[in-house]
Amino acid sequence: MSNLILNEGYQKNKVFFEEGYKDKIKYQGKSYIDLSNCAGSLILGHNSKTYREILKKYLKVNGSNFAHPNNYAVNYSKTIKKIFPSFKKIIFCNSGTEAVTKALRISRALNKKECIVSVVGSWHGSVDSLLFQPDNKLKPKFLSDGLSNNDKKKIIFIPYNDIEISKKILNKNKAKINSLIIEPIQACLPLNNSKHYLKFLENFCKKNNITLIFDEIITGIRSDRNSVQKKYNIKPDITTIGKIIGGGMPIGVIGISKNVYRNIEKKKIFYGGTFSGNSLSSFVGNETLKYLMKNKKIIQKINAKSKYFQDNLNRYIYLNKMNLKIYRYSSILRIVYTKNKINNRTQRDFFENKISKKIGNFKKFLFQKKIYYPSSGIIFFSNATSFKNIDYVIKNLKIGFKKYFK
Repeated sequence: MSNLILNEGYQKNKVFFEEGYKDKIKYQGKSYIDLSNCAGSLILGHNSKTYREILKKYLKVNGSNFAHPNNYAVNYSKTIKKIFPSFKKIIFCNSGTEAVTKALRISRALNKKECIVSVVGSWHGSVDSLLFQPDNKLKPKFLSDGLSNNDKKKIIFIPYNDIEISKKILNKNKAKINSLIIEPIQACLPLNNSKHYLKFLENFCKKNNITLIFDEIITGIRSDRNSVQKKYNIKPDITTIGKIIGGGMPIGVIGISKNVYRNIEKKKIFYGGTFSGNSLSSFVGNETLKYLMKNKKIIQKINAKSKYFQDNLNRYIYLNKMNLKIYRYSSILRIVYTKNKINNRTQRDFFENKISKKIGNFKKFLFQKKIYYPSSGIIFFSNATSFKNIDYVIKNLKIGFKKYFK
């Protein structure tokens, strides 16, 4: 029987993984070092001892799912509040996509302006109103069939990390902008020099009554001080988080500021869903967060592994005069196929599109070496990722770099 699944990856891909343990996943009985860890969600690695113990504990307390309020979600919200004290209220969802969708709904309830500003390079999931990409003149193009022309007319793109051009576009359109949504650190190009740009956006939005939405679904917990906003002392109106905070379960969370809550408290906004705040995701997420907060060195160790990986490879690249560079923010890693200084994804893609075939062959080479390098190119280590396997990956990356990019 042919493959019935239409989700991305299932039709063209012939590789379907079967199980995972620690830092490896299996395909046809063979183990592959996993550089994705479920797109960064599995901070403790695959099938960790802690994860199994949490699931056993859940079964012991007779946990079941409820399509109505439950204490598991209440307890989970209190733990999240301790980590993100700026959240006045919390809304539970089932994914990052759902969290972003409802965050935009909340923003529309705040004012009647209709345009959304999206920052080039940010990814916010399968949200219809954001499923566009800019052309070379920053005009929106459809990323999917079935999208609305009306949504296309209401999206405005600005370049990441470019204050001058962003300011011109924002000033020109400020009277009609409802919200501005951004991944403060973009996983597609994890830079460490975006603080001034983010501060500029914060000040502009505050001055012009524009809802600032931080999508920290990837950077939440993984970032220094648990979030980019805390590290850079920025106060977005709405925040979305997910991935790590679910402990391996599907999750999306919206945190709204005191000011936003004051303005929507008496409005009628629908937040619900059958599995929103479900007991299983809430219990596992809550226990995982409590474990991470009790064992704070876990995040530090993963950052150290990531720095070791970056430093080792960038030193090799420099000594061999290769046109490559490893970028890193905390434990978010990305191989970029140019040594030219770049500040955003548009510049990154300009160089990578020229050698896409080489990059494809490079990924195939790594797979032959039993290394799973995700299609996005974004590398996430976990607590289970061993230095032995990191060294094995480094060794084969050097061979691959020399073979395809020397």
